Amino acid sequence: MSQPILHIAPTPFFANRGCHIRILNEVRSLQENGLRVIICTYGLGEDVEGVDVRRIFSIPGYTKTSAGFSPYRIIADFFLFFLVLKTAFKECPTVLHGHLHEGGGIGWIVSRILFWRKMQVVMDVQGSLSGELEAYGYFRNFPLLLRFFSGVEYLICRLPESIVCSSPASHNFLLSRCAVAAEKVTLLADVVPDTFFQIRDKNIMRQRKGVPQERDVVIYTGSLLVGKGVDILLEAVEEIATIHPEWFFVFLGYPVEWLQKEVKSRGLEQSVLIPGEVSYLQLAEWLAVADIAVDPKKSGSGEASGKILHYMATGLPVVCFELLNNRQLLEENCFYAADISPHGLVQAMELAFINRERWHDIGIKAQTRVADFYSATHAGKILLEIYNI
Repeated sequence: MSQPILHIAPTPFFANRGCHIRILNEVRSLQENGLRVIICTYGLGEDVEGVDVRRIFSIPGYTKTSAGFSPYRIIADFFLFFLVLKTAFKECPTVLHGHLHEGGGIGWIVSRILFWRKMQVVMDVQGSLSGELEAYGYFRNFPLLLRFFSGVEYLICRLPESIVCSSPASHNFLLSRCAVAAEKVTLLADVVPDTFFQIRDKNIMRQRKGVPQERDVVIYTGSLLVGKGVDILLEAVEEIATIHPEWFFVFLGYPVEWLQKEVKSRGLEQSVLIPGEVSYLQLAEWLAVADIAVDPKKSGSGEASGKILHYMATGLPVVCFELLNNRQLLEENCFYAADISPHGLVQAMELAFINRERWHDIGIKAQTRVADFYSATHAGKILLEIYNI
């Protein structure tokens, strides 16, 4: 049996969220190229058919699978290190591919302990660690802790032989803030499976999902967290409900509790559907119910927006803020908000519905762009070049 590639996922893999979708699609792209892949991860999460997942034991009290910080992750990473060490010793991988900063750090330490194996260490960065903590509001009252994490991030990013990052913003961050040599960093955008390009009947999908046939439908998919801009979108929905009662919004994701309370307190029950968490395998069907899609994420962590690529693959017109990452993905095929505010989103969505005649052309250009630059085949070629296989 050939030597595998060992992916280190310091997260409760698999859950239906962007980070995990990126990991899964990278693994699938490697499998399509004939490579054997092992994933070491936490005890939480769903197993994925056809993927070799090795787990630490479940940690009592740790039940959080949504995005964001959890103190249990420190404990989980401690045991994940020993699982990676054991697996690397037994399986003799050629590459340790560490996702997120913790995965990169664990991979580097294991490679030094098993130095005679000469395993290549690749770190997969999806944004700034300190930027993400700041975006979610963690340690707002403890700036010294935030500075500490910024220092740790700087050190970790300088350890691996190679780094792949998901967005131009994270690429710039690595070069400018972490002083990583340019030749060590490769931009590898998120990947979209071929199933998202299939045409689905909107009326049939709306009937299946309980979405009104006669309404203009806007969809958001992803983590329902303030750090993802959902608070801004909710304020935009409140403004729209008074001037465009024919519009209908689908918030697809989790956690749902705070959003359900906010929707009820603002009297938006007739304008909003919150289905909760759905399988990634059903995402394309949900996107088919919409007329336009929105991403309200603000600049901060430097993460790319995998959801936008999935919107593009299904041919949906996209409304978002004009950020570096978004411009890189969408170019001119988008309705950009004039400013980062709820009213800015409202105006951009109005512009999208006014210009319905552009939707077909935008959809074709977006699908073509995703197929050319963000397919599994394209990602697999880039990873093979980085691994030097």
